[in-house]
Amino acid sequence: MSRQRKSHLRRKRVERRRPGSSAYFLLAGLVLVATVVGGVWYTLRSGGEDLTETPLLAEVTEGPYDHIVLEEGEIESSNNVEIRCEVRSRNSGSGPSTSIIDVIEEGKHVQPGDWLVTFDSSALEQELSRQRIVVNTSEAIVIQAKATYDTALISKEEYLNGAYNEQKKTIENEIFVAEENLKKAQLSYDSIKRLVSRGLLASLQLEGEKFRVDAAQNELDLAKQKLDVLDKFTKRKMLTQLESDIESAQVKWNNEKDSHQEEVNNYAEIEEQGAKCKVVAPQAGQVVYANVQSSRSGSEFVVEAGVAVRERQVILRLPDPAAMQVKAKISESRINLIREGMPVAIRIDAFGDDTVQGEVSKVNKYSEPGNFWTSTGKEYVTLIQILDPPPEIRVGLTAEVQIHVEHREDALQVPVQAVYERLGKMFCLMQDGDKWIMKEIVISSTNDKVVAIDQERSETLTPGAQVVLNPREHLDKFDQSRFPKPEDTVSEETATKASSQPVAERKEKKADSGGQPQAAGGRGQGGGGRGGDPAQMIERMDQNKDGKLSLDELPGQMKDRLSSADTDGDGFLDTAELMAGFARMRAAGGGGGPPGGGPPGGGQ
Repeated sequence: MSRQRKSHLRRKRVERRRPGSSAYFLLAGLVLVATVVGGVWYTLRSGGEDLTETPLLAEVTEGPYDHIVLEEGEIESSNNVEIRCEVRSRNSGSGPSTSIIDVIEEGKHVQPGDWLVTFDSSALEQELSRQRIVVNTSEAIVIQAKATYDTALISKEEYLNGAYNEQKKTIENEIFVAEENLKKAQLSYDSIKRLVSRGLLASLQLEGEKFRVDAAQNELDLAKQKLDVLDKFTKRKMLTQLESDIESAQVKWNNEKDSHQEEVNNYAEIEEQGAKCKVVAPQAGQVVYANVQSSRSGSEFVVEAGVAVRERQVILRLPDPAAMQVKAKISESRINLIREGMPVAIRIDAFGDDTVQGEVSKVNKYSEPGNFWTSTGKEYVTLIQILDPPPEIRVGLTAEVQIHVEHREDALQVPVQAVYERLGKMFCLMQDGDKWIMKEIVISSTNDKVVAIDQERSETLTPGAQVVLNPREHLDKFDQSRFPKPEDTVSEETATKASSQPVAERKEKKADSGGQPQAAGGRGQGGGGRGGDPAQMIERMDQNKDGKLSLDELPGQMKDRLSSADTDGDGFLDTAELMAGFARMRAAGGGGGPPGGGPPGGGQ
């Protein structure tokens, strides 16, 4: 490198380090800004008002109010045609019946008769070949059995029309010959007898003729006896044997026919099973895989080539696009708010901010099964029917459902952060010029963003008034004398006594009051105290408005701490049980009022 080139590079490096460069001025500007900001902060910190001591204000509004339960769910069809594996298991166990060779792509639209899935049929083809041999063998046995039966029939006919008649004719001929011989012997005997009487022949010759007559008579008697034995015994014996052979051959023939028919049916069943290895669409629709993820065991089933399947297992679904619904799971803390028929606004993630209308069609009475990995909180499946599903909707899309529990056109409302609770009483801190005014309110409902105020039972709040958003940071601006005191509520001794009452007596008192909680010195009962009215507390937390307070309606922290307060085991808390529970909490050092209020025991 030349000396001129080196000198030029040194001058460039020096210029970059000179204070007049752009980088230098940028750094100097940042230092100046930081110095100014630090000075302002120090001035305000040392001599000005602390910003944290300035209350945050919000405006009391009056207008439309919606109590909405917001959850996420998944699109599904309420009318699915399920494609199952109809191939039967060929083994005695509960193992898989076959496996998938090929399957149609998920999401594809099909028409009736279109191919969907092919199962492995190799085992069925081998079994079909073996069964064909069995069928042919059984058919040969049937033919042989029928020939034996036909032979037995012919044997009977042959005996009756052949052998029997032949024997009978032979014996009848013997009888005829014996009768002729008897006649001849008798005539000879008579002739000799006349000659002997005349003295022409000796009597000895007469005795010989007598012997010949007796012999002919014996032959005749023997022939007649043979005919009688043939008709009475031999014929019956032969017919019995022949008929037995016929019946036996017929039974064997029928058995072989039934056995052959069973083998034929098995052959047809194997052929039918082989045909079921190729599945086609019964109707038009969009293919959805029936993948399964078990929440109990963690096992899963994913539809793909090569996976083993069981008999009657669902492989695919063809949902009806005109009957779509959202399956959402509602937590146990809010499930009592949901009723069938409630309107629902549904926002589908794939469609942006556009919403479709729906309606709650079913609320399960039983919670979903959990496992080791799930939380202890229970969830209940709620089905929301989509009233007018768009044509592009499909199964499996994620949807946000807004269930409208309550709607009011002119509700007086404040943000939930502006409400301060002390021993069951609700308060707001309102600004009036330079003054701060404490207002006691009664909440009718809340949607987790704002609370709707019951104007008839609350102190006056006007629309446009300014209320403090962080009242817990400004307790010094409240009128401390108006806060409820622990002694204004049911005393610990009274609560303990009430909790020790016999169960039957307490249930009888509940029945006498119509199932409604009995107030204890609260407003409307003549109690002049401003303490936490247990009847109002029960009414405020009674989400389903059935007049009774169940453990599921309690807030999470209170539910854990009052889980043992239901001493009569009826699933609900009455006034005595509720206040006895608070008394035990105070005795254990856990505070004396519901969560969200002031310090335990009403202290400041």
